[in-house]
Amino acid sequence: MTLTAGAHLVRVQPALTVYHGLHRGTPSASALPLQFSLNSRRKHTNSHIASIRSIYPQHASQPHHRYASTSSKPPQTSTSTTSPTPKKPPPSAPPPSPLSDPLNPPSTTRPPPLDLPVRDAATTSLFKHLLRLGKTYTTFYKTGLLAVFANRRLLRSTTPTPTPTRSYLLLRSRVQHDISRLPIFGLIMLICGEFTPLIVILFPRLTPYTCRIPKQTAVIQQSTESRRAASFRALSYVLPAQLPSQSSSKSPSPSGSSGSESAAAADPDAAAAAVRKYAPGHICRSLALGSPLWDKLGFDVPFARARADAAISRIVDDDALLRKGGGVRDLVDEEVVLACEDRGIDTRDKKVEVLRRELWEWLVKSTPIRGKGGEREVAAHNVRLLLLRAEWPRLAIIQ
Repeated sequence: MTLTAGAHLVRVQPALTVYHGLHRGTPSASALPLQFSLNSRRKHTNSHIASIRSIYPQHASQPHHRYASTSSKPPQTSTSTTSPTPKKPPPSAPPPSPLSDPLNPPSTTRPPPLDLPVRDAATTSLFKHLLRLGKTYTTFYKTGLLAVFANRRLLRSTTPTPTPTRSYLLLRSRVQHDISRLPIFGLIMLICGEFTPLIVILFPRLTPYTCRIPKQTAVIQQSTESRRAASFRALSYVLPAQLPSQSSSKSPSPSGSSGSESAAAADPDAAAAAVRKYAPGHICRSLALGSPLWDKLGFDVPFARARADAAISRIVDDDALLRKGGGVRDLVDEEVVLACEDRGIDTRDKKVEVLRRELWEWLVKSTPIRGKGGEREVAAHNVRLLLLRAEWPRLAIIQ
């Protein structure tokens, strides 16, 4: 054995002796010199730390931790930090219910505003303009679809009352209309993509109310009013010029009237029979309650009488709710236009003030006279006569 190997044995042997001694709990004689050397090193380290603290007194107050094994937990220091308690906001009034207005339904039942970008040919390229146009239409349709689901949630959260308001009835009918058209409209958007605005103009009635663009609404109004005018022209040849209960109207007979019409005008029974025969088809065509393809084929829409009676009943109820809720003056402008369209009143190229006046005249004429039979039957008869006349005498408004 060489001298170097012997030195290694001399250095390793005390460590093994210390391990066995500590494990058994009985310190051996060879471990005493090693313990003495460790104690002296610890004292030297403590004195060195004390000298460092005297040199850097700003670090003397900071705690110094000694890393231990993973089995021992680190010392916990309790630091008391007082965080300021957040102040509670002052109590605010609850937001108004969207159905707090008895006449006007929520604005989410109508299309959102659509502001199309205008192209400047000098500074904007065609591609960039079309890209902005596509983003605008995408945002519009997204807002309209979200409004459909918002209206549905609002309808489900609203408890119906025995006497529902006009706003609730319109909300329910428009939600049913929009939900029924969501599948076909979603399919159109998936297939056509950016060309959806062009497709909906060709088929304007396939979209929900909240997703109708202004040009699409104009196409619907033009087609409805053209169909109504054609129906009135055809009706003038089969109905007498003077209908029962309208003797005060001095309207002249249309050109081309035959002698049978004069006989029908003189005979109230013949006039009533003509009204019962031709009125349902005309009302359905005037209010666009069926496809215009039936007009080209020369037939009335299927179930014309039932559809016309349902439309008249709905208009009678809406008239009563308008009178009960405060009249036409409390309607917003958009609802005035929609109310006139529901009653077969032309709305194109007319100001809102003119439409509001015509709607007020409609309510005056459709009001049943008290004490003459059932009020609902009289109101339904008045509405039917108003739907059968293209123009009615204007009433003088007493200021």
